[in-house]
Amino acid sequence: MYHVTFPPQSNRASWVFIGEVMDLDESPIDISDCSLVFQVTDKDGGPRLTASTDNEKITHIDLGKFRWFFTVDEMSGLEAGTYKTGLTLTNDDGTQTIQLSVGPLPIVDGIVP
Repeated sequence: MYHVTFPPQSNRASWVFIGEVMDLDESPIDISDCSLVFQVTDKDGGPRLTASTDNEKITHIDLGKFRWFFTVDEMSGLEAGTYKTGLTLTNDDGTQTIQLSVGPLPIVDGIVP
């Protein structure tokens, strides 16, 4: 598991993130049949944003690579502050889920309406 500190994101802009899952030899792992869930929560653990392969906000874009996308409308629901995040991966038959990452996400007030 990795502790990720995301760069600040604006609550007045969309947010695109591209990540990669690699093995110990730094070769990409085929995750095309796996499920991914990324969640942004408030300080009390209440979900604020959720991207997953099930809701199609996370897509597989290449061998070992994935992308999530939140619209400006979704991001505008976040007040300025720091949120908790977590990313999990579940194998293709649903028997194993691993925590890929956890970490803070700073949100800044983007000012422009």
